[in-house]
Amino acid sequence: MTRRHFWGGALWTVGGYAAVQAMRLGFNLALARMVAPKAFGVMALVNLVILGLQMLSDLGIRQCVVRHARGADPDFLNTAWTVQVVRGAILWLIAALLAWPIAVVYGEPDLLWLVPLAGSAAFVGGFTSTAVFTLSREANRGPLVRREVGVFAVTIALVLTALTTMHHWVPAESHVAAQLAVIAGGAVFSAVGEVALSYTLPSVSRPRFAWDGDAGGHLVGFGGWVLVSTACTFAAAQADRLVIGVLSLETLGVYHIAWVLAMLPPLLASALGYHLLFPRLASALRDGEPLATAFDRAHRVLTLFAGWMVTGAVCLGPAFIGLLYDDRYRDAAGYIQLLSVTAWVTAFLLPGEFALLALGRPRSLAVGQGVRLAFLPAFLWVGYSLAGIDGLILGTAAGELVRYLVIARFLAGVGVNVLGVDLGRTVAAIGIVLGYRVAQPVLFAGFCPLLQPLAEGIALTAVWAALAAADSGGSVAATLCRVASRRQAQGVAR
Repeated sequence: MTRRHFWGGALWTVGGYAAVQAMRLGFNLALARMVAPKAFGVMALVNLVILGLQMLSDLGIRQCVVRHARGADPDFLNTAWTVQVVRGAILWLIAALLAWPIAVVYGEPDLLWLVPLAGSAAFVGGFTSTAVFTLSREANRGPLVRREVGVFAVTIALVLTALTTMHHWVPAESHVAAQLAVIAGGAVFSAVGEVALSYTLPSVSRPRFAWDGDAGGHLVGFGGWVLVSTACTFAAAQADRLVIGVLSLETLGVYHIAWVLAMLPPLLASALGYHLLFPRLASALRDGEPLATAFDRAHRVLTLFAGWMVTGAVCLGPAFIGLLYDDRYRDAAGYIQLLSVTAWVTAFLLPGEFALLALGRPRSLAVGQGVRLAFLPAFLWVGYSLAGIDGLILGTAAGELVRYLVIARFLAGVGVNVLGVDLGRTVAAIGIVLGYRVAQPVLFAGFCPLLQPLAEGIALTAVWAALAAADSGGSVAATLCRVASRRQAQGVAR
C-alpha cells in the first residue's frame, strides 16, 4: 500500500465519518424535539440488543478475508459470503425469540415487536456483496464511503419526513408506537439500501452459495477467537447502559445522548484502524516488513488525533449540550466528561488490537476482553455503591484500563512498546485540560455563547497541532539516527 493510497483512504474515512456523525447529530437533535427521552431509551435498548446479537455472533469474516493470502480467491469469498448469509438468518431468528423475555424484563410491551423488526436488518445485511470484502482488503475506501453516506442521508430524510407528517395519518393515542416503528423501520431501509448498492461495486465474482473446506476451516479457526473477543466486548462495553436501562429508561435516553458524543473519538479511531491500519499492517506483514516499523508511525498519528478529540469532548462537551439540548438532557453534560475517561483508554488500545489482529492473534484480543469482563462486575458495583451513576461510569473506565494493560503486554511480547508514547500523551492531555480550566474564565469569559465553543476549540486545536509538530520532529530525528547507525554498522562490517 503506497503512502498516497493510505492517506487517500484516511481522508475518505475521516470525511465520511464526519459527514455521517454530522447527520446523526442533526438527526438526534430533531428527534430530541419530536420524541420523549423515554422513547430515546427504548430505541437505545433495541439497538443494544441488536448490536449484542451481532457481536455475540461475530466471526471476523471481513478481517479474515483482508489478512488471508487467499482473500482474493472466488472460492474463499463465496464461502465467506455463505457463512455471512447463514449468520444473518440466525441472528434474526434469535432476535424474534428474545423479544418476549426482553419486553418482560424491561416492562416495555413495544419491545415485543420492535426487536424482531430491527433484527430483520441483520438478515438483510447478510446478503451484502463480497465486493465490500475486496475493497476493504485493498483499503479502497472511496466507493464504500460514498455508499454509506448516501444511504444514511436518504434514510434520515425519509424518517424525519415520516415523523413530521405523522399527525396527519396516525391517531394521537398511537403516536409513540408509530414513532418507534418509523425509527426501527429506518434501520431496515438502510440495510436494504446498503445491500442493493453493494452489488454495484466492482467484485472478483458474483456472490453465490458455496463451500470450500479449506476456506471454511480458516474462517472458523480465525473467527472462533474473534467470536469470544466480541462476545466479551459486548458484555463489558454495554454493561453500563444495560444496568441504567433497568434503573430508568428515561435516564438511559439522556445517558445515550452523552455516550454517543463522548464515544466519537474511539469510534473514529476504530474506523481508521479497521479500514486502514489493519489492511496496511496485514499487507506489510505479507511483504515481510517488521511489525514495529509499520506500526510505530501510524500509532503516533492515531493517538494524537484521538487525544485532540477526547480533550475536546471533555472541555467543550458540556457547553455543546447546553446549547443544543433542552433542560431534560442537562445531566448529559456531566456524563460526557466522565465517559471521556473510558473513551481515552479505548482510543489508545485500539491500534494495538489491530496490530495483533494483523498478526493473526485474535486470541490475544479475547484474553484482553475476558480479563476486563472478569474485573468489571466488581468495578461497577463498587463505583455505583460509592457514587451512583457517576461511579458506574468510572468503574467502566477502570475495566477498560485493565484491558489496555493486557493488550500492552501482548504487544511487548512481539517487540512493540506502546506504554511510553501513550503515557506521554496522557500526561499532555491532563495538562491541557487543567490549563483549559484555568485559562477558560480569563480568556473566553466575554465571548458570545455561540462563538465561545468555537474559539475554545480553535485554541485546543492549536495546542495539539504544536504537539503534533514536535512529535513529528522527534520521529524524523529518531529515524535519521537509526539510518545513521545502520550505515555505521555496515561500514564496520566492510
